[in-house]
Amino acid sequence: MAGLEVSFTRITPDRHRFAYRRPDGTGEAIEMETSSLLQHDLLHLAVESEAGLRGSFYGLLAKVGGYEELRVAGGAALGGEIAITERVVGALTGALAQAELDDEAFVAQVRDFLDLYDERAPRWLTGEFVTAVRERMRQLEGRWKATPFGQTMTLDFDP
Repeated sequence: MAGLEVSFTRITPDRHRFAYRRPDGTGEAIEMETSSLLQHDLLHLAVESEAGLRGSFYGLLAKVGGYEELRVAGGAALGGEIAITERVVGALTGALAQAELDDEAFVAQVRDFLDLYDERAPRWLTGEFVTAVRERMRQLEGRWKATPFGQTMTLDFDP
C-alpha cells in the first residue's frame, strides 16, 4: 500500500463506518451518520485526488492526527492548503447538485468570492478540474449505491 487506504461500510440507510489505514498500518474506524458526512468525505477525496493535493484532509490524515481531530479543527482553522480546499469543497457541495452547472462560470464565482477575502484561488481550480471532480463523484456515488449493506467500499488515496 503506497498511500492511505480509506473504506466506507454501509451499516444502515442512515449510518456508515469510515475507516482508514496509513501506510505504517495505523488508523481508526468511526461509525457516523451518512446523509451529510459521506458526501463531504467523498467530495474531499475527489477534490484532493484530482488536484494532487498532499496537505489537505486526506493527505494530513495519511501522516498525522485522527479523523475527529482534523474534522473538529476544521480546514479554515488549520490554514494553508487545507483551508482553501475546504472552501472549494464547500462551494462544490451545492454546485454539484445543480444539473446544469457551468463549470467555467462556477470557477469564476469561486475566484470572485475568494478575492473578496483577499485570498488567491489555487491554480488547480479550473473548469476542467470541476468537470473531472464531477465525473469522479459520479463514479464514487455509483460505487456506493452498488455497495450492499454490510459490505465495504475501499478506496486508495495516493496523490
